[in-house]
Amino acid sequence: MVTRGYISAWANKKNVVDVIDLQHGRGYPSSIMNASVVSYVYDPQVMSLDLESEYGRIESDGVVAINRLRNSQVLERRDLDAVVAFLDMHLHRGRYADRANVRVPAVLVMKDGTSQDAELKLGDMLILAQQHPETLRLTSLGLAQWTWRLYPVDNLATGDGAVLLWRKTADADLSTVTFPLSPTQLLVIGDPLPGEMNMNAFLARNCRRWMVGQRGTLPLDMAPTLVSARVTGQG
Repeated sequence: MVTRGYISAWANKKNVVDVIDLQHGRGYPSSIMNASVVSYVYDPQVMSLDLESEYGRIESDGVVAINRLRNSQVLERRDLDAVVAFLDMHLHRGRYADRANVRVPAVLVMKDGTSQDAELKLGDMLILAQQHPETLRLTSLGLAQWTWRLYPVDNLATGDGAVLLWRKTADADLSTVTFPLSPTQLLVIGDPLPGEMNMNAFLARNCRRWMVGQRGTLPLDMAPTLVSARVTGQG
């Protein structure tokens, strides 16, 4: 659920990262091949869109463009658009990262006027939500025209909530989007952030299930405590 080609920047020579599963209170080292895998999670039950193929295309183009950013290469407009599409996908999937096994009862109204009971899976909910007019889509904000900066950061983590949205006040328009590119690079799109900020703390509060970091950088033994704090509203 967190793209492998993206989290490879956090892997050691054996392609292993630290993982915290915030939903189940577990922390463990894992290969990037298995770090956040939930089998068949994007297969819809009702909708006909091939979400897996759509995400695969966005991931492929996005990781290529992200690697160019990591290497400080000049990005063309199609690269910027590919990164924005990747962030939009990552943001949207992250909203539902802890709902992989949720099933929602629904009633389908058929073309002949009859109705049929059904259950919506995560894939169905993702498709319906991304088409809802109230769903924030980064692809509609013209981010390619905003200012892009790379900030140096130490031991930056990532996860399903890694796309952070910032406003100067609660009622203001979105002014900044941040996203970890690697353990040492934070992408900042829009207005600069004020002063020193503990990005990992913000990220941890925003992730719904998965956090990923370099080996030895995440408090794996504290995973149950982190989950307990989130449940009680103290984390």
